[in-house]
Amino acid sequence: MPYTINAGAAPLAIAECEWAAAANVAPTAGGDTQPTIQFTAFTSCIGIAALNAAGTQVIGIHLAIYDAANNQFSAADVATVTGILQGQNYNPNAVFIIGETAVWQASVLAAYNALIAALPNAQIYSLADGTYGAGVSAAGALEPTY
Repeated sequence: MPYTINAGAAPLAIAECEWAAAANVAPTAGGDTQPTIQFTAFTSCIGIAALNAAGTQVIGIHLAIYDAANNQFSAADVATVTGILQGQNYNPNAVFIIGETAVWQASVLAAYNALIAALPNAQIYSLADGTYGAGVSAAGALEPTY
């Protein structure tokens, strides 16, 4: 069976194998970027965050190496990820990958490389376990939040 990614209902708590989108949250009065989307804690996961073409919404996709049915993420599943992004009219120049990229390189290298190839302009934030998200800066740029 193919790897499954479901629509989530909580943009500030995107769980494993879920995606969500939300309208931008304005930065604080001091200019600090606030999370528009946030993933639940990563232990071996990565997240994809993207801004839509209009710059009004942030899209987040939480990827685990295995989905709930124990299907491993593969290169064939990259089309599901890009399909979600395209369905939300994402800006391919405003996207990043965040999280346990080293774990993915060690565990599912072909799938990880296919994902990178499908998102050639993505910035990569290779981080350890943690809770991460994304928001829009006062200048309108997509930024990671920690």
